Amino acid sequence: MAQAKENVLTMGLSGTVAKQLTFRQWAGRTIVGKKRGPSSVPPTDEFLARQAKFKSSIAYAKGAIKDPAVKALYKAAAKLGYSAFNVAMADAYLAPTVNSINTGNYHGAAGDTIIVNATDDFKVKGVTVSIHTAAGDLVEEGIAVMQINETDWLYTATQANAALAGSKITAVASDLPGNSTPFSVNL
Repeated sequence: MAQAKENVLTMGLSGTVAKQLTFRQWAGRTIVGKKRGPSSVPPTDEFLARQAKFKSSIAYAKGAIKDPAVKALYKAAAKLGYSAFNVAMADAYLAPTVNSINTGNYHGAAGDTIIVNATDDFKVKGVTVSIHTAAGDLVEEGIAVMQINETDWLYTATQANAALAGSKITAVASDLPGNSTPFSVNL
């Protein structure tokens, strides 16, 4: 791939020439590359799944930038050479991650706390915590509160859990496009 710098003939050019060279614009530069042809290898199921995810991410980004408030959020996070659309598309493509669940202050009593550490490439919108007994019965479920560092989420238990041993705590992090990721720990 070549880059044309201040060339009067190629400046601002985009498209394919003679079915051999493709010109495109990126970050104020003209990029020149060989025209790509169709692959001779049949697509795998994994490739098709990634392609579908990519298409849905593009659809989300198109809708997101139509909303002025959402577009402003993404534009503020865009680095040099990237647009609000690029940031929105990446946000839709990448789901948030629950890195850890700290149960050190949870002993099964109402008022005990659980700290969930969750991150995203853009922003974690919310974290939901659920507590199940070892038998699978739901003890409680609720929304965690974001802490000042914006990666830790605090959940305060509202119900007593008499059957603490073997209980399962699940945290589900979600982001602005609606992606969600669960993570569980057993006590």
